[in-house]
Amino acid sequence: MSTHAVLEWRNGLPYSTQFDDVYFSVNPDHPQHGLAETRHVFLQHNHLQTRWQQLPADKPSHFVIVETGFGSGLNFLAALQLWQQTAPPTAHLHFVSIEIAPFTLQDLQMAHAHFPELATISQALCAQYHLLQPGINQLHFPSFSASLTLHIGDSQQIFPHLTLQADAWFLDGFAPSKNPQMWQADLFECMARSAHAGTTFATFTSAGLVKRGLQAVGFEVKKTPGFGKKRDMLCGTWPVSEQLSPSPALPKVAIVGAGIAGCSTAWQLAELGCEVHVFERAAQIASGASGNPRGMLYPRLNAEKPQNDQLAWRSYSFTVRHYASLNLGEHAFQICGLLQLGSSPREHKRVNKVARRYSHLGLLQPLDANQASNIAGVTLAYESLYFQHGAWVNPAVACAHMLNHPKIKLHTQQDIQQLSPYQRGWRLVSHTGELDDEFDAVIVCNAAEAAKLLPESGMWLNPVRGQMGMIASQPSMQSLKVILCGDGYLTPLFEGQHAMGATFAPGDSSTDVREQDNVSNLEMVNKLSPQFDQLHTAVVTDARASSRCGSPDYLPYVGPVLSTSMLNAQNTPIHDFSDLPPPQGLYVHVAHGSKGLMTAPYCAAILARRLLSDFGTHLPQLTEDRFWAGLHPQRLLFKQLGWKSLLNPFTDQASA
Repeated sequence: MSTHAVLEWRNGLPYSTQFDDVYFSVNPDHPQHGLAETRHVFLQHNHLQTRWQQLPADKPSHFVIVETGFGSGLNFLAALQLWQQTAPPTAHLHFVSIEIAPFTLQDLQMAHAHFPELATISQALCAQYHLLQPGINQLHFPSFSASLTLHIGDSQQIFPHLTLQADAWFLDGFAPSKNPQMWQADLFECMARSAHAGTTFATFTSAGLVKRGLQAVGFEVKKTPGFGKKRDMLCGTWPVSEQLSPSPALPKVAIVGAGIAGCSTAWQLAELGCEVHVFERAAQIASGASGNPRGMLYPRLNAEKPQNDQLAWRSYSFTVRHYASLNLGEHAFQICGLLQLGSSPREHKRVNKVARRYSHLGLLQPLDANQASNIAGVTLAYESLYFQHGAWVNPAVACAHMLNHPKIKLHTQQDIQQLSPYQRGWRLVSHTGELDDEFDAVIVCNAAEAAKLLPESGMWLNPVRGQMGMIASQPSMQSLKVILCGDGYLTPLFEGQHAMGATFAPGDSSTDVREQDNVSNLEMVNKLSPQFDQLHTAVVTDARASSRCGSPDYLPYVGPVLSTSMLNAQNTPIHDFSDLPPPQGLYVHVAHGSKGLMTAPYCAAILARRLLSDFGTHLPQLTEDRFWAGLHPQRLLFKQLGWKSLLNPFTDQASA
């Protein structure tokens, strides 16, 4: 992204020139002074060690910390270290931080060098500290059972829309005298709105406006000795009522379909502690479009449809980090960079439009033909967009890895033909009859087949056939170092082969392999570079065709499926999503088209957290309500009913 913290390094330590203040305290006689202060102020005075040791070891639990000011990330590193030392393995830490100007990766690494005992945790953070963009960014750390949700933006715009239930607050923005914009009523009101009995806070400051602001919204506030030469600090608690509400039970979830959407959703729910059962009608998982040997990860942008572009950006940054965190191995996942070529008049126009609108974010780089050729390792004749973190993945390996989770049970050769309401949940009917298990929630993830299970949902699904192929090594291609994308794609050489593809045939659901499609793919590759002019001798070693499904607006269907009879019976127009009937435990996650490898993991993550919220577990959300509304599976029905105010045009923040 373009807006980073403006730092000066004074005696090797980071200093904010914008706020005229230090990021962490220093003492020449105490090199670990900053870390010791973090532990004293935030860990000790939120009583985290005791609270984490008391978390249940026999069932999943969640603990949410919200921090104002990520800065150098020192508080996060210290908290994660203590979490690893004290919390049971069944618990998950959600660390939410708000930052207007994040460090660059280089600055972050330099700051962390002062704290060698945190080196392992720092390396885990820095490995994912890329592709950050304005808005909500999530970094997941499976080996620590923790996640970092980083809100990049103005806190005054974030606090009013922050929806979660916080267990502890780290109030660590720059001092009120240095950063008065943060210490406003919006902060204190957000803290009160997200509090529950026993929520705590701690802050280095003892300023009267902070004390009064917290007391005014209902916190019990105490002044206590600060760290080192700091005389006073504040800490406190949200009052404990006489009757504490028990934590809601996590739902038991059934997922229909074991492609990339189903497997990603199952993994996200399992990581959050849910028991998940996945039902697949084939004998193997990833038997549809998710079975291709390689798939590309990059944002296909058009600079004309804000929500589509925002979905592409968010999915790109989230999903590249997600696959990297799975440790799939180089045979299944490689970040090698990707060039989108302006290889036709239409593509040339789009590439230039996208460059003008989005290059300031720092997630892509516009290049001329010579610059692109140097990066590609082959001669290119077109202007290009360079995505440094563009990657390819083997989706079947990724799916298998995600399903290999202790909370997930896979049921193959189960053709689910009906979903039956049962008591307070659902039962599934397969081709062999009604299954015994009852589920609190069902998520339909079986692509075009979803229309059969949800005939009254109002979803319109369009099949799109695509065929890809593998080419044996060609001398003219061996020097290729990045993925090339024009009307199709070509990957660098790996294990003696390149992947190429894919044809695009809307309305065609056939999966037979066609020689003409092999020829079309070779012709497409031939146009990518002047070097690729002898492809008539190329051998297609393997080819695979599959059918994907899409929607009329090219956005996936993700979210709850509501009763259409209940919706049609509404006597007055609905103007707000809060006025819709509550979800009944039935959800859908389909219609990613040709972009599912990239968009499905991100959509799975936001769906998992929204579903848990419906069942009373309010975790940090990964997207705004207005964005979530734009993915609603019944948005076309809402339009038909005249409820256009539910679907106000998505406001594009990326180009701001």
